[in-house]
Amino acid sequence: MDHLEVPVLIVGGGLTGLSAALFLRQQGVDCLLVERHRDTTFLTRASGINSRTMELLRNAGLEETVVGRSLQLIEGKRWRELGQPTDQIPWVVLRARNLADIKQAMIVEEPSLDMSDVSPTRSQWCGQDKLEPILRDEAVRRGADIRFHTQLESFTQHADHVEALITNRTTGEQTTVRAAYVIGADGVRSRIRQALDITSTGHGSLGKAMSVLFKADFDPVLQGRRFVISYIANPAAPGVLQTFDEDRWIFGFFCDAHRAGGDDFGPERCEQIVRTALDIPDVPLDIQLTQPWEMSHNVADAYRSGRVFLAGDAAHVHPPAGAFGANGGIQDGHNLAWKLAAVLKGWAGEELLDTYQQERHAVGAEIADQAWMRHTFRLNDDGELGAKLIDTKVVAVGHRYSSDAVAGPGYPTAIPRELTLKGEPGYRVPHLWFDKEGERVSSVDLAVDGFVLLTRQDGAAWATAAERAAATAGIPLTAHVLGTTLTDPEDSLTEATGLGSGGALLIRPDGFVAWRSDEAADDPQAALTEVLDRLLARPGRPATAQ
Repeated sequence: MDHLEVPVLIVGGGLTGLSAALFLRQQGVDCLLVERHRDTTFLTRASGINSRTMELLRNAGLEETVVGRSLQLIEGKRWRELGQPTDQIPWVVLRARNLADIKQAMIVEEPSLDMSDVSPTRSQWCGQDKLEPILRDEAVRRGADIRFHTQLESFTQHADHVEALITNRTTGEQTTVRAAYVIGADGVRSRIRQALDITSTGHGSLGKAMSVLFKADFDPVLQGRRFVISYIANPAAPGVLQTFDEDRWIFGFFCDAHRAGGDDFGPERCEQIVRTALDIPDVPLDIQLTQPWEMSHNVADAYRSGRVFLAGDAAHVHPPAGAFGANGGIQDGHNLAWKLAAVLKGWAGEELLDTYQQERHAVGAEIADQAWMRHTFRLNDDGELGAKLIDTKVVAVGHRYSSDAVAGPGYPTAIPRELTLKGEPGYRVPHLWFDKEGERVSSVDLAVDGFVLLTRQDGAAWATAAERAAATAGIPLTAHVLGTTLTDPEDSLTEATGLGSGGALLIRPDGFVAWRSDEAADDPQAALTEVLDRLLARPGRPATAQ
């Protein structure tokens, strides 16, 4: 039997696990990923990639690749005004009685694609079948050890490591793996979550569903109209129709709505349901796949147990309405990756890892609720629920953290009602365009591999102090004095944040503001040393921010 030692073992090779591997390698941390399936998924499934996730992929050098493989989307309003350009598809959610009705259907949601005021990126529609290979290939290129058709058999936690047994399902060969930490990204039915006896809270199962992948030519019916998702409100066979690619579609429906016809949902039965729902008795259909699944709403009560962490669907699962699931999993992986890197490289204390639970559990629970409310509202047009929905733009980039890794006040909710990015601790840094050696760079792009301190020339003492404090502690930190290493001709930093004279912003490796001071300090190096030690739970310092 082979033996292997690795800093981080990742179990699960979907979007969450693959992105975690990518982000760990981006931080210079070795990792092994095992996935029981033979390859990445061939189903589109999660497709909506929001601007916050695109920021993370942009900082990993993948923005251009993802955009190139995505459907080209335009605002629903422009779609109507321009008369549906044939080379672009609007990201809209429609309510229609059948396929033909889509031409006149009411648009009930129009997530904004224009994020230029808050992000250097824009949302994309890139199916999971396209995004997973992108993440895998880049993670491997950066040095990640990724093994498909390999499954986790068991694991045991010890004081300073986790001992795991994995099996190559092709050869039967087994390997023992000694890892400092384990990330459980093994999906809705997570064996890791079950082994840890971690309970979940939520509405539970919302129903058994079926997804039908089929090929069809709908042009004669749609007459040139195109869309991404359409809610089909046909009383005889309600469901959701989604674009897969140029000539293939996915129709999803709850099985209970068709239980009277029997429990067999084979290809013939599914074809009958699709024809009834879309009212297309004579259009040729080529059924290529039928896949059952269960829609549910649950959030794990703990994201960490010792040296094992849950991420993605293993930690939170909810209806697909809003396209929040994959984004949440990718962002889980990024939040965890930089913190694991900090601890493994010795510039942060073990307690920093507790802030993964503090930050991502609160966000995950509230986003799961937003998804459940969207799903229920779309089905029932419940006005009371509709009033509780928070704009997708706010959910995507406006969430905030209250944790020991943020030096600021705690917030009553993780997702505010309004979008307020003003450089406050716990929020993602506001998107501002600076000039760096003749190139345009966003403030969101600055903090990738370490901390960044931003200040103006009257706060230059903060920059010098930050570099000295970080060098002494071995913390990766870059200080930028606007007007020197970066230029800000419009003084956008002051306008956006209200930063006082001589003030400074400290930005974490995930782009979130960790601390700010609106004025100078008598001893800036001592002040920053205390802040960094506290935020990073460095030995001998209190872990709780004040």
